[in-house]
Amino acid sequence: MLLSICRRQSTYINMHKLLKQLNCTEFETKTFLALLTETKGASVVNISKKLKLPRTTLYGHLESLMKKGLVRKTIGDRGSIFYTETITNIQELYEEKINQLKKSQKEIKKIMENKKSIQSYEPKFIIHDKPRAAEMIFRDVLRSKEKQTYWFWPVKEMVESISNNTYEIFMKERIKRGIWLNVLWPDSKKIDFSEHSILGPKEKEKSLRRVKILPKEIDQFMGYGIYGSKVAFLSTKREHYGFIIDSIELSNTLKKQFDYLWKQSKKI
Repeated sequence: MLLSICRRQSTYINMHKLLKQLNCTEFETKTFLALLTETKGASVVNISKKLKLPRTTLYGHLESLMKKGLVRKTIGDRGSIFYTETITNIQELYEEKINQLKKSQKEIKKIMENKKSIQSYEPKFIIHDKPRAAEMIFRDVLRSKEKQTYWFWPVKEMVESISNNTYEIFMKERIKRGIWLNVLWPDSKKIDFSEHSILGPKEKEKSLRRVKILPKEIDQFMGYGIYGSKVAFLSTKREHYGFIIDSIELSNTLKKQFDYLWKQSKKI
């Protein structure tokens, strides 16, 4: 008997959760479950006796369940008979609910995107102190999901300042995620790929990296990368720190400079 009671309670809890998604109250759930066991339908009198509720109260519950498409009514010899809807019709109710939620999801996304576009953008500044500055910046680049990134990179000094392990992890994960590096190297600080395996393969299609050499008169002492609305700056081992500025204006400005210098620079 105890097992039977537990099963009934479990069924009620599960059904209450399911019907709550269709905006049913606890009392409406009890009424629905009472009807569910009546394969030939039931009158208000029968349900009233079963649930020990006044008929006037039950009429309200049944009317609400009919409006929600969960219960239907027919007229018999002895008056109105109520049935639960077929499983097919109830499944359709959930399908409609899912479609409504998907539509609402698209609408709220559109509203939030419009709101974001008209709001003033608030720049953010994040500083990373030694010794994990490079690791934290590389991790932020990977999380950004930007597929094209742009770097002014004094590579000779950077490979000496950043640990091999940090470099290797970033390169492997970046390639796995399909993130391209578009890189400008100062002529005075260029290196030979064959001497630095941590940079990965030289071929651009394998390494997802395009490299050009800046004009000789342009030098670079601090590395920085542009990805989306962010610009990450990383010093060499002399000062050993890094910071990220999340600013659309700064990002756009430096990207314009990058584009100009990219045209002036030569391929390796």
